[in-house]
Amino acid sequence: MIQKKKLEDVFKTVGLPPYTYVKPPYYGEVRADISQPGKHLLIEGPSGIGKTCVVFKAFEELAYQANRDFVYLSCRDQGAAQVIDGFLAAASHGAPTGVPILVVDDFHLLPTTRRAEIGSQLKRLSDRAFEFELPPKAILIGIPTTGVSLLSDSYDLGPRLGTYVLKRVSDVEIDKLLSEGETALEVLFEDRDILLSESAGNFWLAQYICNKVCASQGVFETQEEPRILTFDILGIRNRLMTELSQRYMPVAKIFAKGKKWRPGGNKPYLEILLALCKIPESVVTFDKLLYVLPEKRKPGIKAVRPRISEVILDPLKHVDLRKHIAFDPDAGFSIEDPLFRYFLNNLDPKRIYQELGVEDALVEQANLYSYDIGFSFAGEVRRLVEVANAELKKEDVVTFYDFDQQAVLLALDLEKVLERIYSESCRYYLVFLDKHYREKVWTKYEKDVMTRPGRKDHIIPVIVDDAGAEGAVGIPKTIGRIDVRDLWGRSNARGSSHKIPSMRSGIDACCP
Repeated sequence: MIQKKKLEDVFKTVGLPPYTYVKPPYYGEVRADISQPGKHLLIEGPSGIGKTCVVFKAFEELAYQANRDFVYLSCRDQGAAQVIDGFLAAASHGAPTGVPILVVDDFHLLPTTRRAEIGSQLKRLSDRAFEFELPPKAILIGIPTTGVSLLSDSYDLGPRLGTYVLKRVSDVEIDKLLSEGETALEVLFEDRDILLSESAGNFWLAQYICNKVCASQGVFETQEEPRILTFDILGIRNRLMTELSQRYMPVAKIFAKGKKWRPGGNKPYLEILLALCKIPESVVTFDKLLYVLPEKRKPGIKAVRPRISEVILDPLKHVDLRKHIAFDPDAGFSIEDPLFRYFLNNLDPKRIYQELGVEDALVEQANLYSYDIGFSFAGEVRRLVEVANAELKKEDVVTFYDFDQQAVLLALDLEKVLERIYSESCRYYLVFLDKHYREKVWTKYEKDVMTRPGRKDHIIPVIVDDAGAEGAVGIPKTIGRIDVRDLWGRSNARGSSHKIPSMRSGIDACCP
């Protein structure tokens, strides 16, 4: 009589698979480094490709026991930072640590400075191999680029650190997983190539999909007789997306809305989300993301780059999306959750538009403009413009301000570039009218371009002084305007550039 195996143990989605674990090519090296006194390990790679499993498989073969030979924690755990600090502090002073090995998962969630500090501490622990037979050591697990900050100030840690960078799993390895699962359950998948494609080089996703296929066919344990499993992958995908949408659509909506959602304005975070949908990888550099976007959309994405992390983690709004997506301004994006990656791969843009309450036409209309706001002004009021620009950028309004664009404008024909920008690139223009505006060559040029026939309702005058209140040729006095004469006068009297904050209410009114 055959010993029956349970589906949840064969295609296992939580923990180490007992029947379908496929050892990676570097497995022997990892095991050797784990048993090497004083040798720390750093294992990097996207979620779902076996980073944590390779460590626990080695522990299993070495007969290591939790809380005797090692302690495991994730940086998502409450109090994780204190446990790490306590272990390293004790080890550095030669005090008992309780266990010889500390396994730190999701290491990338620690601040960059702390990771660099840990690099310095690990070097000292390695030196203790000369003092003790089994010095304490650490195994660090995280997304790609985790080791950049770790080694930044500890270049001499390198020889004491076994570093392994895991990448997309090959179809050969996924195929082996499928074969071992088939043998364990006495089944055959009819369309293996489809399962290989759907798994997208991810062990965890392969386990999950195979589990769903078997469950949909009523296979919950080893079959008495071999059975061929036929399945409708589109049907399974649709069922998965229905299930996943309940879990992940709120995450997608929070990210897509960014810091302040404006249905009619630029939507840089929505564009980032849709670009991530187009790139079927767990790790996406910022340059790669820009590559898939139209040239017209790139300024908005670049403008919000410094604030993307604030959308992913916003304690004031009780938002923490790091379990699903991580961002580093230098390294780019990492999709932490393989099911979230699958959700994005199969997300229809029209579905997210619907969830956000915007029509396709409004999205296309917003995409006509690279910037929400452009500024036209004489240099004498620059400090006023700088305050307005800073306030707008805090709200993720995409602005064209010459000082922000100096690197872009170098070596270009300014007349041609500015003609395009002031004729078509901005949805609105804040025109700061003062006594100097009509005297300057560039402001006259900008005004002439902005007031050409073909566009309307796009100029918002900002009246800075009495001369500005008289308007300018081509900008009628009847246009709704923002009047800052009192504020500007008081600011000049004080001689301070920090006393012009009240423009924000007028700006919010013109940029809903």
